[in-house]
Amino acid sequence: MKQEQRSWIKIEVARGRSAQNCYQGLREACGDTALPYRTVARLVKLFREGRYAIQDSRRSGRPHVDSHIIQLLASLLDVDRRWAARELAAEVGVCHKTVLHILHDILGYCKIAARWVPHTMSEVQQWQRCAIAQDLLDRYQREGDDFLGKIVTLDDNWAHSYEPYLKRHSNEWKHPGSPHPKKVRPTQSNVKAMFIVAYDTDGVILHHTVPQRQTVNAA
Repeated sequence: MKQEQRSWIKIEVARGRSAQNCYQGLREACGDTALPYRTVARLVKLFREGRYAIQDSRRSGRPHVDSHIIQLLASLLDVDRRWAARELAAEVGVCHKTVLHILHDILGYCKIAARWVPHTMSEVQQWQRCAIAQDLLDRYQREGDDFLGKIVTLDDNWAHSYEPYLKRHSNEWKHPGSPHPKKVRPTQSNVKAMFIVAYDTDGVILHHTVPQRQTVNAA
């Protein structure tokens, strides 16, 4: 089933579909047996780069290193540096010791703790945010305080039943010459509730707790 899903993702990537589109399609077709979103996003990235085959890697009880496994591990860490070594071993189909050997001795990675920052954005996202801020300033200069009263902000946030607090939960793999990583808020636990709040300059307009198992779609 996993290989069939990978084959389907490869076709969808060739058609220009995004990771979110592919994941939604798998969920509709396969239900709970669909690949997790992180795996889908990683496959989409690798298929676009032409660096990944649809077959699983060979599994062996003995540590074995080949160029394909090394390249695959490097690609996984390019997408997400917070992989645990045992998760990587299960993902690529080699033993834990082989993964540690490749990470430390071949790729030159070591694992360190990251530091918190409010948010991590790409350069494009930063420019987009600057452009929107400039548009808002221009409108305020034209309309004054009346413009502020027209703004309604809608925000949502997940409240998790478990908040990780141990330093090792945020460790990341890095090269000796890599810059110190920045830590964004990771996914917490599966037990959670979503809170939605709308507010303006006078305060909260409404607040709502989304019932369990109810889907919230963006407008």
